[in-house]
Amino acid sequence: MMRMKIKPKVILLGLLLVGGHFLYGQKSISLEETISLAQQQSLDAYKAKNVFLADYWSYKSYRSQQKPHLSWYLSPVTYNRDIIARYDFGNNVEVYRQQQTLNSYSSLSLSQNIAATGGNIYIETDINRLQNFGVQNVTSWSTTPFLIGFSQPLFGYNRFKWQKKISPLKYEKAKQEYIQTIQNLNANVVALYFNLLFANEQLSIATKNVESSKKLYEIGQKRFEIASIQHEELLDLELSKFNAEIELSQAEKAFQKAEFSLRSFLGFTEKQTIQPVIPEILINLKIDNRTAVELAKTFNPQMFEFKQRLIEAESTLEAAKKDEKFSAKLSASYGLNQSAEKFKNAYEKPLNQQTVGLSVTIPLLDWGDRRGQREMAQNQREVVEIEVKQAKIDFEQEVALKVIDFNLQAQVVESARQANELAQQSYELTQKRFVLGNADVLKLTSSMKAMQSASEKYISSLAAYWQYFYEVQQLTLYDFVNQKSLSANFDEMIKK
Repeated sequence: MMRMKIKPKVILLGLLLVGGHFLYGQKSISLEETISLAQQQSLDAYKAKNVFLADYWSYKSYRSQQKPHLSWYLSPVTYNRDIIARYDFGNNVEVYRQQQTLNSYSSLSLSQNIAATGGNIYIETDINRLQNFGVQNVTSWSTTPFLIGFSQPLFGYNRFKWQKKISPLKYEKAKQEYIQTIQNLNANVVALYFNLLFANEQLSIATKNVESSKKLYEIGQKRFEIASIQHEELLDLELSKFNAEIELSQAEKAFQKAEFSLRSFLGFTEKQTIQPVIPEILINLKIDNRTAVELAKTFNPQMFEFKQRLIEAESTLEAAKKDEKFSAKLSASYGLNQSAEKFKNAYEKPLNQQTVGLSVTIPLLDWGDRRGQREMAQNQREVVEIEVKQAKIDFEQEVALKVIDFNLQAQVVESARQANELAQQSYELTQKRFVLGNADVLKLTSSMKAMQSASEKYISSLAAYWQYFYEVQQLTLYDFVNQKSLSANFDEMIKK
């Protein structure tokens, strides 16, 4: 029975063993081994990992916004030389005078966003040095040893509140999307693997047909010499021999193409050949329809996408409603400052400084622009609700149909297997009867075609079985063999 989740040590051991098989010329590889290899070294797996890491760092950026930020601003040198207008109090006139200054400034600021209210609180300290050149060379210092303040929007849209709802949801969706991508990779491997398996079976049958057709033609020649068969029957045998050789060439070409596709997907070199093995079905595995639907609703990233769309629509609507009304902002600060001609005196006996401000913006005339934005957001939310509702129904139906397909396919595989065995036995018996002269060429050709058709149908039914299995896993993200949800070692991925 195939296991859906393998421990890293077991995977590493499997890779070493499989790699050793290739080095020593052993070519057979099972479907399970192929899937494990694809998950570890295929380009699709590498791409899925990097897509997840991009989403992780996006979430990390959101988390950092919830923490205090410390910043240091430094302007070490600002030199200024110009001519400006100054008022001469003695003569009561405006005069132009040259000004030449050298300014240095530095500040340290600690700020924290307040997610609950959408405001911001901060603490600052700064120091400024100003040097004047000219008739008098004067140097002065200005300091703010301590300043605390806050800024708070009133009755406005709080983006932090909506980010708190959306960002964690997006990150959980990213995790499930990675797991689903790996399951999609598995489905791709199944398609490539069975293409190679089908081509391999065709090559095996074609090879046997060439050998058989040569022997039958030789027997036909001997029987024609004794007038046991007609000349046209001998010609049919000779034609069958040539057709078998043509089919063998075509089968070899098809096998090489299928092998190249799978080898390229797995990242193998040209020296590494692949010999697929016909897999068995999972005995007595039946998936309950309702259980699968509930699991899909719990783990599938599409469910997270639905939730995200609804929340984003609500966020857009609230922003439009808040923007339609007046907006206000309250700010206040308290601190200490001082100035002096000497640095040490700039911190002595600091003076109090306070600021309080309230700003209000009231829309008076906008020709219905804000109302239009609100109505548009309202309609868009209703559209999203309808689309999500219908998408959920379609999604549940898709899961249910895939489960039905999988459960029924097991019987199809068993019937195809029995038909394949009977067709092979029938062909072998027909061959013996032909050798004994109890069957004609037409009967032999018909039996051979029936055997080939039965073999193709058996491989196709197996391919469909495993395709359905991984499609169900892709939708539910659940391991029905080991009875647990599919997961990944995200901590290890992030560390690497």
